[in-house]
Order: sequence, then C-alpha cells, then structure tokens
Amino acid sequence: MIGSFGDIVFEVSSESVKTFQDLQFQYKANYAQHDVHGSVGLLEYTGRTPTTCSLKMRFDSALNVEPMDEIVALYVMMRDGVAAYLILDGDIQGDYGLWVIESFTEEWKVTNNTGKMIVAESSIQLKEYIEGGDGNGA
Repeated sequence: MIGSFGDIVFEVSSESVKTFQDLQFQYKANYAQHDVHGSVGLLEYTGRTPTTCSLKMRFDSALNVEPMDEIVALYVMMRDGVAAYLILDGDIQGDYGLWVIESFTEEWKVTNNTGKMIVAESSIQLKEYIEGGDGNGA
C-alpha cells in the first residue's frame, strides 16, 4: 500500500492500480502589519493558516478501479465534511493528521458507447482539519 486518504487506498497490486501524482503541500504564515507614521510598517507573526494539499488521481476501469465509485466516494466525503487521515508511506501527514476535502474536480476522460465512465481523472484540494477549532489540536 502506498497510502490512503480515509477509505480511499492508494495501491499498486496484481488486482488494481490506484495512485496519485502531482502531490503538493502549501504552508502559509500570517502576519499583521502595524503601520508606523513616517516609517516602514512593522510585521507581527500571528500564526499560520491550515496547511493545504493538492493531488491528482486517475481512475481507470482497465486497472480494476471503478471510476464512478471513486468519484462518488470523494463527493460524499466533501459533502459530508468527513475529516480523514492522509497517510503516505506509513506516516500520517500534517501537524494534526486530519484533512478535509475543500474542493475537487472530476474529468471524464473516456466513456463507452453507452456513456458509462471508463476513465476519469480527479484533482482534489485538501485542507488540514484541526479538531475543536482552537488551533491547538484539542
């Protein structure tokens, strides 16, 4: 197993191939600016924003993955606000471990002659989820 996000397992096996590409994390600090008359404003570090993460996935029925099932699973997680662990190489990612789907796209790459999705690609944007909302993971 390469990793997982909640119930979505990234793996390569003789039975199926479900991987991702273009994994990217973004970290951002927050600063307040205090204006000083006749001088340069002073910056004060006020904390950081939740880390964001983006990745692309390809779902291909020829690789024993049902694309529509995967798209629906992503949609349900986003719609229901499910917070899940992002695990890569056995390590939980992020300072607090939990992530939510902030948004995602689905792109129908290939359909069969009846319009059934055969290959799909999805880009998802995750945001670090801090339980309790106090910024301390409590």
